[in-house]
Amino acid sequence: MEVIWSAKAKITFFSVIDYLNENWSKKEMIQFNHRTQITINAIVKNPGIFSISATNKEIRRAVVDKNNSFFYRIDTYNQKIHLLTFFDSRQDPKKLKLK
Repeated sequence: MEVIWSAKAKITFFSVIDYLNENWSKKEMIQFNHRTQITINAIVKNPGIFSISATNKEIRRAVVDKNNSFFYRIDTYNQKIHLLTFFDSRQDPKKLKLK
């Protein structure tokens, strides 16, 4: 399956990278990037591996680490996985907007 990053997914991913770069060490930034790639590879192999979102049955939530997750949608017809957004689990869940 092909992985498609939405503009919002790119922005929110790099926001996490920037935050880690400014507030933590390069090691944490590299680990987050590595964990994200491992998670995406697991989804490519088994798209239904992560749980369905409570608010939308077409969207799934993948946990990268205890503080970060991302949401994705599976397009089985076109064999694509759409990454929608990254989300810091320490934020208010009401800030999360999924479409």
